[in-house]
Amino acid sequence: MQFKDTKTVHNPEEIVEIVGWYVRNALLGEVYATPKPGLVDRRDTGSHKDMTYETFLASTEAITPYLVEMFKAGMNASSKGYEDNEFTREEQIFLDIRGIGIEAEKAMNRATGNVNTHKGMIFTMGILLCAAGILVDAKLSEGAGGQIFEADKILDMGCRMTKRILEKDFEDMKIREPVSHGEKLYHRYGERGIRGQAIEGFPVIREIGIPAMRKFLAITSDEELRRDIASKASLRQSLLDDAGSMRDEHFENAVNISTLIAIMSELSDTNVLTRSSYEDMQWLKEESKRILDIGACFSEEGLVLIEELNLKCIEKNISPGGAADILAVTILLLKLEGINYV
Repeated sequence: MQFKDTKTVHNPEEIVEIVGWYVRNALLGEVYATPKPGLVDRRDTGSHKDMTYETFLASTEAITPYLVEMFKAGMNASSKGYEDNEFTREEQIFLDIRGIGIEAEKAMNRATGNVNTHKGMIFTMGILLCAAGILVDAKLSEGAGGQIFEADKILDMGCRMTKRILEKDFEDMKIREPVSHGEKLYHRYGERGIRGQAIEGFPVIREIGIPAMRKFLAITSDEELRRDIASKASLRQSLLDDAGSMRDEHFENAVNISTLIAIMSELSDTNVLTRSSYEDMQWLKEESKRILDIGACFSEEGLVLIEELNLKCIEKNISPGGAADILAVTILLLKLEGINYV
């Protein structure tokens, strides 16, 4: 399915259709990426015994309509008669889409037999899709031309929507017994997880995910980057120089895996903390940095180390699911900006 460039489309119905297509594309892009250390992919189930590649396909189809509804909720926010109260319009729409998120989780559970494949994804992608909808609505109302989707502005809006409300959530956590995994980790380690990322404007997406993906997308023409990798490891020359549809598929996969490794090298992933330990989380970040330094999936040695890291993660029962969510959202934001892989 082919759409017009998202930089030039200004028809609301077509924009919604594009968003739905790219949401599904981003979710599948994450699960297709292989090999992913400790995560479900096309080759194995990583550290998971309760889910498979097919589970993620079913979950993707189940939650995509609800994620699109969150985008539409943002687009329709200006037409709703919110009364003046303690919340801004942006904060009120965040409170509203929490209900859509609950319905999305129910659909996920029905599709997967109560397996949590995408709960964190629903939270992160839902907020940013709603933020994108708010911005698109304003853009269309102004009749302005040019770029419809801009990642930085979407991330800024996500922060405006959530900051005060989520900060209050953390204040409430301090005076009650922790219930969820996230609350327990906050009490024990002070880790604020994806809610903390939202409060800060998702810096792991802005400062790590997007720059890494842009860098790896440009590697075929970036001689300085290729020389840097080649000084430490053996470039996968055929991946960079071959042509044809099969090469394109392998290149896209390498970009996604390498971006994931970059995210893993910096993210304090509460999914890892929940299943493992603080020491394991730090170990995973250090291993990922070592792989990233030699070019990740774009070097022969990097690819071998990624394969080895997968086996070690399985042995240690480590699953960097938070990093996988950030990868999918990074894919989505760049595709919405009109950046294609090949």
